[in-house]
Amino acid sequence: MKALVIAAGRGSGFNGQAPRSHKTLVPVWGLTVIERVLAAFPELEELVVVTGFQAGLLENRLSKILSGRVKLTFVRNPEWQRANGVSVLAAKEILKNERAFLLTMSDHVFERSLVEKLTAAPPASGECLLAVDRNLPEVYDLADATKVKRGADNRIRAIGKQLEDFDAVDTGVFYCTPALFEALELAIALGGESLSDGIRILCNAGKMRYREVSGSLWQDVDNLESLAEAKKRVWRATQKPRDGVVSRLLNRRISGFITRRICGLPVRPNQVTIFNLLLAGLAGWLMFAGHLVWGGLLAQLYSVLDGVDGELSRLKHQGSWFGSWLDNLTDRLCDWLIICGAAWSVTWTGVGTRTAWGLLLAALLSNIAYRSSMDSLLVSGSLRQAGESPDRLASIEKWFYEREMVFGVTHDSYLLLLALVVAFGAPLAGLTALVALETLWWIAKTVQAGKTRPSDSYAEFLAAETGEKINEKKYRIAELAAR
Repeated sequence: MKALVIAAGRGSGFNGQAPRSHKTLVPVWGLTVIERVLAAFPELEELVVVTGFQAGLLENRLSKILSGRVKLTFVRNPEWQRANGVSVLAAKEILKNERAFLLTMSDHVFERSLVEKLTAAPPASGECLLAVDRNLPEVYDLADATKVKRGADNRIRAIGKQLEDFDAVDTGVFYCTPALFEALELAIALGGESLSDGIRILCNAGKMRYREVSGSLWQDVDNLESLAEAKKRVWRATQKPRDGVVSRLLNRRISGFITRRICGLPVRPNQVTIFNLLLAGLAGWLMFAGHLVWGGLLAQLYSVLDGVDGELSRLKHQGSWFGSWLDNLTDRLCDWLIICGAAWSVTWTGVGTRTAWGLLLAALLSNIAYRSSMDSLLVSGSLRQAGESPDRLASIEKWFYEREMVFGVTHDSYLLLLALVVAFGAPLAGLTALVALETLWWIAKTVQAGKTRPSDSYAEFLAAETGEKINEKKYRIAELAAR
């Protein structure tokens, strides 16, 4: 698939304050706007960029930023000061033989789910598709948005910024056929040079349809105010919906502050993951060596920083299979290092080594059973046919999910409690209580998992709660069940 990005304009809304001299190069949490556009386009073969204002500077910067990631083709529009329809028409010779192509402006930020909804089916020959949002209360600066009046059969009846009768807004992302170029040529001949003028020609001919993308992130970046709004929305969209109480009230506030400060630096998520492993090892060693307060503080610091690698990964689209595997592996290793240190720290409170060994073994076994064995239990349970209805199964799992987020030993609450009991000199009582709590909760879930199987309703519930796709790896039961 090919995509056309219009980056010819001056960006006058920034009043000369746009970082890096061009609005396309404005950073949004460590990635330029154009990089976020590229990340939102799935399976892109070629990116066609129309330049104009500061064309040489922009082409050089984009060549460096996007080198090796996608085939890049530049089209210069010497008449870039005219309306954006002229810039779109400048790419006609490159795209006129394409069956369909994506089109957007370089100052729009949007997520991949929007493009996936838009491209679910190609436009009919001679027609174009526009992604529209019907959730009007959530539209930023509605007065400045391009309004859309929808008609029957998914056709657009009218479009324009001055529409008074409208029921959706233009998100700035199109799925077009070369018919758009013919419409723009006719619009220019009639005295209209904007992209909306060409779209109106298609509307009048019944050739312009819409596809609703309400709920997906999008935001145009016309000025400093809308840039701030785009950053707020991008940040909100990257947050995990499934967090424990401690993460929501404490850890995420601190890790988010750190992530937002370092996202513009050349720091990658895997580097943060390795740093966290070293930090957890240091925390465990301090506990082992009798420095209980410092060990407890570093254990909680590790718990906070444990969210930074995931936040960076989602924020900068740097996720990978290896990164996910490394994160899961080091999470377990970090837990065990801290547990070993905490268990042995009881010897510094007057408890004998034999008790310390027994506590260490019990703590490790209960943690392994609770965090790891649960995955295989759920998978084996899912293979059994149960007589209960899918709705009943979904309600059971929802019951456990809701209570586990509050009362269960989630990763964040476990580490906070462990850090506190060690720092206050009571590792024996604290670890014993945690072992008992993990064991009881594990038994409850084991009994329930052994007699039920995840249903379609449950899979849909998990997808809604975690943001996971339900068609990946047959619901990816093990990953979704993990803490």
